Amino acid sequence: MKRVLATVGAAAVVASLALVQRGGAGPGSLGAFFFGPKLVRAEVVIADGGTVHDYRVDRGRIRAATPGTLSLLERDGTTVAVPVAVDADIRVSGRKVPFNRLRRMTGRIATTIREGDQPAATVQVGP
Repeated sequence: MKRVLATVGAAAVVASLALVQRGGAGPGSLGAFFFGPKLVRAEVVIADGGTVHDYRVDRGRIRAATPGTLSLLERDGTTVAVPVAVDADIRVSGRKVPFNRLRRMTGRIATTIREGDQPAATVQVGP
């Protein structure tokens, strides 16, 4: 049940990011300001049915993809090693791909979403 809630919450954050990147949040909105192309990292706290979920969003250029870890160079120059779950939903330009495909994506922009200290359940790589 906890995994399902985490996936639903992560999907909500991903949907928000997708809408913002396509301009769906409207000009001048807070969503566009915080989750637009200038995003470096964010912490999103959601209360759902009395349960608090704390999500970490990281965005940066892929530096390396080693088994279970994605290294990102964030816009502010920080390099972060993001653990990635074995069953993570990994998408490149909207298409689901296996983790090992990310090794060939060095230099591309990726966004990861994880709950608390858990490995990332969602990885999105843009075009």
